[in-house]
Amino acid sequence: MGYLSRCRGIVLEMTGLNKVLKVDKIGGYVTCQAGISVVALNSELKKFGLWWPHDPGSREWATVGGAISTLGVGTFSTRYGYAPNMVASLTLVTPEGTLVKLGSKVRHHTTMYNLIETITSAEGTLGVIVDATLKVYKIPPSRKVGIALFDDFDSTVSSCYELVSNGLYPESLMIEDVLRFVSEGLSPFFDLEDERVRSLNLDTKEAALIYSYAGEPTIVDFELRKTEELLKDKKANIVKDLDIINAYWKSKTELPSWPKEEGINIKIHSFVPAIPLSEASKFNRVYKQLASESGLSMTGARYYVILPSMECTVSPSLAFNDDDPKQIEAYESFTTKFSKAVQEMGGAPSSTLGMGIRLAKVLRELTDQNELEIMWKVKKAFDPNETFNPGRKLMRDEI
Repeated sequence: MGYLSRCRGIVLEMTGLNKVLKVDKIGGYVTCQAGISVVALNSELKKFGLWWPHDPGSREWATVGGAISTLGVGTFSTRYGYAPNMVASLTLVTPEGTLVKLGSKVRHHTTMYNLIETITSAEGTLGVIVDATLKVYKIPPSRKVGIALFDDFDSTVSSCYELVSNGLYPESLMIEDVLRFVSEGLSPFFDLEDERVRSLNLDTKEAALIYSYAGEPTIVDFELRKTEELLKDKKANIVKDLDIINAYWKSKTELPSWPKEEGINIKIHSFVPAIPLSEASKFNRVYKQLASESGLSMTGARYYVILPSMECTVSPSLAFNDDDPKQIEAYESFTTKFSKAVQEMGGAPSSTLGMGIRLAKVLRELTDQNELEIMWKVKKAFDPNETFNPGRKLMRDEI
C-alpha cells in the first residue's frame, strides 16, 4: 500500500484478511475478516438479500476493521449510527499476542465493562481487530430521496427537529451548505449554467437538506409526502427535478468522495468534529469566519445528522497547496481555533476518521488532566510495553 512507519516499527497490511466467514440471514448478522472492504462486503451480502448500511465516500478502499475502529460515519448513519454501533462481537489480537473474543449477538453480553466500545474507539492503539460480527439488514424494497433548499441555515436546522418531533425517522438526513452541495453533488454532472441548475436559484440559498426513506413502497411514499409537507411549511423549496436528485444521490452513494486534487498541488482537507445539531448554525458561521481569517479557500461543509441523539458529524473543508509551508501553517491554525470553538459548543473536535495523530496536541490541551490519566491507564492495561502505535494518541510524556 506504500505506507511507512513514522517511527521505528512495522506497518501491518490487513487487506489479505478479506473473507466473509459466516452469514446469519435469519438473525441478520455477518462475520467477516477485518481487511475486507465495505464494497466487497456488501457485494457478498447482496447474494443473501442483505446489506451493511455503512456507506462512506471511501467505500471502495475503506476496510471493515478501519471503519469500526475509527467511528466511521456515512450516508445512512442517521438511522443506523456510526460503523461500530453495528458491531456485535469481534476478535482481537492483543499486543502480547493473545487472541481474545469480545461480545456476542446481544448488546449486554456480560455485566462487565463494554470492551467492544473501548476497542472500536481506539484507532488500532490497543490491539489488532482480525474479524467482526456485524448487524446487517435486508435490502429495502424501495428507497426515495428528497432534496430541499433553504434561504437560511437556521430554518434548515429547525426543520430536522420538526421532522423527528412529528414521528418521521429518515434513514439518511444530511445538511450541506450550498457550496458543498454544488461542488460535490452537482458539478460532476451538470454545467452550472444548465437551466435545470439555474432554476434552483442557488445564489439565494444558504443550505440544502437531503433526506431518504427506505422500506415498503406505500410507507416510503407516505413518509416522503409528509416530509415535504412539513418542509414547505418551513419555507423550503423542494427540488422536483429527478435528474438533479438522482445525480446528487449517485455522487453520494456510488462515487468516491470528491477528488482531493484541485489543480497542481491543491488538495482538499477537512477535519471531522461532532456537535449538537442545535449548534449547527453557529458552527456554520464560525466556519466561514475562520476560513476567511485563514486566507484559504472554503470548499463547503456537510453535516451528517445522527438520530435519535440529534447530533451531527461535520466535515468543514478547505483547499490549499500542501507543499506550501505557509498554507499548511494557516490550516493548522484554522483547525486549532476551530477545535476550541467546537468544544465551547459542547462538541468534540475529533469524532471520526482516525484524527488522533494530527490533532493529538490540540485534544490533549482541551481534555481534562484526570481524563487523560484514565486514558493512559487503559492504554497501559492493554499494551504495557507500548508496542502498538507508539507516539499515537496518548503517550505518557505527552500527558
